[in-house]
Amino acid sequence: MNPLLLIEDDAIVGESLAQRLEIEGFHVHWARSLAQAKTHITNPFCAVISDVRLPDGLATDWFLGLQAAQRASPWFFLTGYGSVNDAVSAIRAGAREYLTKPFDIEQLIRLLHDALVTAPKPDDTAVLGISAAMRKVEAIARKVAQQRVSVLISGESGVGKEVVATMIHGLDPRSNKREFIAVNCAAIPETMLEAEFFGYEKGAFSGASRQHKGYLERADHGTLFLDEVGELPATMQAKLLRALQEKSFFRLGSERITRSDFRIIAATNRDLYADMNTGSFREDLFYRLAVIRIDLPPLRERPDDIRWLTERMLAALVVEQGRPLAMSELFLRDVMARSWRGNVRELRSYLEQAVIMSDVGVLDDPLPSNAEPQRTTKPDTHPIVSLQAMVEETERKHIQRALKRCEGSVSKTADLLGISRKTLWEKMKRLVITSGRTDG
Repeated sequence: MNPLLLIEDDAIVGESLAQRLEIEGFHVHWARSLAQAKTHITNPFCAVISDVRLPDGLATDWFLGLQAAQRASPWFFLTGYGSVNDAVSAIRAGAREYLTKPFDIEQLIRLLHDALVTAPKPDDTAVLGISAAMRKVEAIARKVAQQRVSVLISGESGVGKEVVATMIHGLDPRSNKREFIAVNCAAIPETMLEAEFFGYEKGAFSGASRQHKGYLERADHGTLFLDEVGELPATMQAKLLRALQEKSFFRLGSERITRSDFRIIAATNRDLYADMNTGSFREDLFYRLAVIRIDLPPLRERPDDIRWLTERMLAALVVEQGRPLAMSELFLRDVMARSWRGNVRELRSYLEQAVIMSDVGVLDDPLPSNAEPQRTTKPDTHPIVSLQAMVEETERKHIQRALKRCEGSVSKTADLLGISRKTLWEKMKRLVITSGRTDG
């Protein structure tokens, strides 16, 4: 049974609450004064329910003087109208909620259960989140880790794609502590892609003063994580595909085949299906990468994880800062209400700023939201067409631009788009596109 501390001097109210809480599955420790409560507070409780005005003082004053760890459990205050200001002060210092007397016991029970459902448990083994969506992602990741297959992780920027990839690598029994090579495909100049991926021999080009192992070789028996894989140009996509198929490649300037047995995990915040329809991403490479596909929902769609992540991040910041920190319920409510367009990365940055700005060890006042300015929106008067029609129109325009650039040559256009001539002819027939030439 979950231990709960009840602080109430009224015998009738206290007995009624204690009986109801016992029915709900709590083991109630009933203190009738602050002096009695102080003898219990050193024990761990899942929650504390307390009257504000007690015979030997205000429970809110005592609460404000407690250490942050002793205020970590959800605290609920029961107060008469005359002591609402005291209760509000406690809320700002981290208390969960207050109810004015006479209060609705059913409401208190609902609030109590809500607090315990969203709060992380000491034995919580979740790594990625406590929401149903992230529990499912974690289950897939654990299963995938046992099979050396390629994985494609999709989701908005900052949602935690590399965290999932790292988890899979860490659980892979065959990795044997080998390297996790993380590569941001969008950050490498196009002229350096081949050299960085496949490596090079000394003297392979001007400036190659020594032999260099590429990403694929360094990831041997480990994991190669390709972030923003959708940013790779078509020429590099073709070369990477062959290396993945053969598990071998040539270093630049070498005639000897280099072999490497690695798991590849790719990530993207782009819609690769749309990119395939427009020809900017190869279908064969996509299906080579997406043997298993994991879609990460944005943080705003999983509010359960916002509180869980906030408390975990704050605990880590306490260790980094070397000083106790707590957050008021007002601060937490503001965190829960934000949309977090930058997802987990933005949440972490926000908490770091709040900690730096905090002078008293309590995150109290929410920071201004510069990232979410007020916008005046005009009514959308554009007609809505089917998604398939929109995709076909986008594909049609892209092919027409490519044909124009290749002066109507179907063969050159197919090469430019990274698809076969037959596939291009079929698309042109389906989308009613003419090349304007008869020589192919």
